[in-house]
Amino acid sequence: MYKHVLLIAGIGLSQIISGCAIHSTAKDWNALSGVDGSHRYYRTTTKVGLNLLVGIPLIGDTSLNGMVDDLTESIAAEGGDRVRIIEGDSENYWYGFPPITWILTPVKYMVSAEYTPDEQRYVNDQEEIRAKETAESKLDFRRW
Repeated sequence: MYKHVLLIAGIGLSQIISGCAIHSTAKDWNALSGVDGSHRYYRTTTKVGLNLLVGIPLIGDTSLNGMVDDLTESIAAEGGDRVRIIEGDSENYWYGFPPITWILTPVKYMVSAEYTPDEQRYVNDQEEIRAKETAESKLDFRRW
């Protein structure tokens, strides 16, 4: 049991130290389009970091500039265009395990945006989604 706790803590600490960004993208809009009639994807980027004495950034670039940079870099790597930032959120876990978290404070930042995907990527993604839905509907029909 002790080894498992150490392993989980080690993995969590390595994620915080690396300041990695976790991206999540919503691609299935049920064939609906954005306000201006173009195809849209919705992407959320989450980063975790560590602050010293609650407010001094220590590990991980969790500034707003760093968050927007990571988000737009991932969108540009996929050929996305026309980004609109929708929301941003931050959480500071100073209250987690006082007084330890008063000294080393875990923080989590999240930024969400909608963007226009590359046209070929959009077509390929929609074909995958429809194929998966077709396969799932056939399985549901056989169950009854």
